[in-house]
Amino acid sequence: MNRMIKANGVDLCTESFGDPDHPPVLLVMGIGASMVWWEEGFCRLLAEGGRFVIRYDHRDTGRSVTYEPVRPEYTGADLVADAVGVLDAYEIPAACVVGVSAGGGFAQLLALGFPDRISSLVLLSTSRDVRGTQPPVGDRALQHLSGVS
Repeated sequence: MNRMIKANGVDLCTESFGDPDHPPVLLVMGIGASMVWWEEGFCRLLAEGGRFVIRYDHRDTGRSVTYEPVRPEYTGADLVADAVGVLDAYEIPAACVVGVSAGGGFAQLLALGFPDRISSLVLLSTSRDVRGTQPPVGDRALQHLSGVS
């Protein structure tokens, strides 16, 4: 079911599959790819396996809010907060978060900044912070990994 939600003051397009009473799975796509890259058949397969699946379009992607080219009015930290906003809109306290590519990076930041919102974490085609530093925990970790000072 398609649903426009308000998260962090912006409109995000979401779609859910399955029974909301089942364990939730939040699918986080990479930058520049619409939620439909999480193919409908894959989402339905997860739902048929007893999961409540949510996919969504990031800002500047698909049917979500758009900005003028070259100068987006948001940061990577905002995209992480948007994932939390999606969970909030569906009244989900914690979910299995699956991230691919940059979505995997956002999922890692979500796990560091909002560990209580993650029941499990699945990372696909992504990487970790390779600078060799151990980031601090909490808000400072989000700032460190997203490059925000």
